[in-house]
Amino acid sequence: MPLGSHVSAAGGVDKAPQRGADIGCECIQVFTRNQRTWKAKPVGEDEAAAFRERRRALGIAPVMSHASYLINLAAPDERTYERSCKALGEELERCHALGIELLNFHPGAHRDSGPDAGVRRIADALNGLCRDHPEAVAEVTLVLENVAGQGTTVGRTFEELAQIIERLDRPERFGVCLDTAHAFAAGYALHTGRGWDDMWGQFQSCLGMERLRACHVNDSKVALDARKDRHELIGRGEIGPAAFRRLVTDRRTRDVPMFLETPAGPAGWAKELAWLHQAAARKHPCLPDIEARGPRL
Repeated sequence: MPLGSHVSAAGGVDKAPQRGADIGCECIQVFTRNQRTWKAKPVGEDEAAAFRERRRALGIAPVMSHASYLINLAAPDERTYERSCKALGEELERCHALGIELLNFHPGAHRDSGPDAGVRRIADALNGLCRDHPEAVAEVTLVLENVAGQGTTVGRTFEELAQIIERLDRPERFGVCLDTAHAFAAGYALHTGRGWDDMWGQFQSCLGMERLRACHVNDSKVALDARKDRHELIGRGEIGPAAFRRLVTDRRTRDVPMFLETPAGPAGWAKELAWLHQAAARKHPCLPDIEARGPRL
């Protein structure tokens, strides 16, 4: 069961594996470049070689990149759509150069053009990505993330994610990352035993459990079905600790790579990782004493 967190790539993405290892990560998530700007330089050969060697030496696996939040593959305006397609293609090539296995991204927002139009735009963008980057797509799995349902975002429900995947020319190259906070805010009652089983039953029915490639492990600051994306420390929010014990012990999820994105910061993530490991061993430790210090992801 690979457990890890999002770690900083400040000073170069090759610094990220050691930062992960320092806090007990077995897997890591990174931004390969500044996710708040459209402009990003390609990965240099030395940087790629250093990253590959450091993660190999430290046994970090898998690694997942999180694409820029600026990317909107459902955008109805052509300029944003074209920039988004280009930016995701560049991120895919950086992942390929670095040897990163998973590329996670938010599907996008249709901006009042309608969810059906948004689904079509996203699928068209992803089909174009596969055609334009065949070598990278053969090595990097593209991972759609479920969303909380704010505004006109696409991908709140498993049905919407399935609608995108059904339109793909190469669906075998795509997976799904389940964000616990997003699912809860979207209306999936994973905080209860029945709600947990119902959610995974719907996932199986719509997508198939083989499509689950990663989990983002976050509690929620907001209530069930609030349709807002607000992460909280695990066990300290509206979801509560029981769901996270299920996550690391349920046979359907326990072997899936899991990445913390809580506002704990590195020292806090180390404590949360230790708590998850103890929970996986079916112990019932007290929640760790953590002050929220991390960035909002």
